[in-house]
Amino acid sequence: MNEEQETFKNYFEDIKKIWSKLNNPNRIIPFCTPLIMRPDFLIIGTNHSDNFDPYNETKNDQIADAFSKEIAKQNTFLEHSHPFAKGVERVARSINHNYENFLISEKWMGTNRCAIQTNSGGLGTQITQHKNYEECQKEMDKLLKKFINFIKPKNVILTGLYACHLYFPKKKLEDMKSKKVLLGKDSNETFNLIPVEHFSMNYNTQKIIKRISNALDKGYCEI
Repeated sequence: MNEEQETFKNYFEDIKKIWSKLNNPNRIIPFCTPLIMRPDFLIIGTNHSDNFDPYNETKNDQIADAFSKEIAKQNTFLEHSHPFAKGVERVARSINHNYENFLISEKWMGTNRCAIQTNSGGLGTQITQHKNYEECQKEMDKLLKKFINFIKPKNVILTGLYACHLYFPKKKLEDMKSKKVLLGKDSNETFNLIPVEHFSMNYNTQKIIKRISNALDKGYCEI
């Protein structure tokens, strides 16, 4: 195992340790894609829901179990048909009409601000009102930013208000703007940070397309 693989393994295990403090019976899923250095896009959402395969419960459980036990070998944006993946595909397909290099690929990575899997209802009070939740979220936020500094993505897309608050705390989505962010205090390198609505919702598609297209036009998205 080389140094990068060892570091990825440590991030995977550290995320599991953070969220295990809540003693929640649901799976903890740190990542939903293989991990690589310098990805084109890192997409950060809220958390995984229980619908990796909406049409086959057995396959759905197999995928989720695999993601919870080790670093993903499948890229959920390329291989699965859950609403989030379909939302990413809808947006990418539309933007591709004007930007032919905007294509989902193996250089797209995915993770979440919370790693506890839930149903489609989201985190809910069982998680967010747990006595250790705020501490866990602070640890996770610190780890995610450290992880971003390590992998050096070209672009980070924050999808949904909860994910956006990782870098835009307490702001409304309409007040958030895409921008360049330094990769650490001692670095001159930057990545593009793009806040958008949640990919799973059909009614958000045009809003997301507009936000990402605007980021591309203004130089806050690199493809």
